[in-house]
Amino acid sequence: MANFKFFRILLITALFLAAAPVNSRSGNYEIFIVNSTKKKASLNIEIAETQAERERGLMFRTRLPENSGMLFVFDMERHLSFWMKNTYIPLDIAYISSKGVINEIHTMKPLDYTVTYPSSKPAKYALEVNAGWFKKNRIKPGMKLDFNGCLGK
Repeated sequence: MANFKFFRILLITALFLAAAPVNSRSGNYEIFIVNSTKKKASLNIEIAETQAERERGLMFRTRLPENSGMLFVFDMERHLSFWMKNTYIPLDIAYISSKGVINEIHTMKPLDYTVTYPSSKPAKYALEVNAGWFKKNRIKPGMKLDFNGCLGK
């Protein structure tokens, strides 16, 4: 009986860890984007910089707090492509150059893994936020991110 309880606790712990967000940088970071009215829009982000973190992204989450998002960091600029497999939240994605300039923004539909959202230009970063966030905050391609030191560069 004691072995059963031990394995049950072990299984519950393993399931909890598998469902927990993966993020090598503990905590959230604040970045800014100067919008079309020259005001700073603030965004709290999680950073996904390892392959495992980027693969998991925002999958399996049922909500994303307002003014929050996930910044995907890649080693170098390249053409990127995202999809919405196992992603329950409607999202917008911005592909961003190595200089922090937004190249393009796409709206992605939840749980639709039949569609991919490729970048038309090479990008070093991708930023996922709740669908409509960019429009609500008057942010368009050509605008620049202020990483506010969160990338240590």
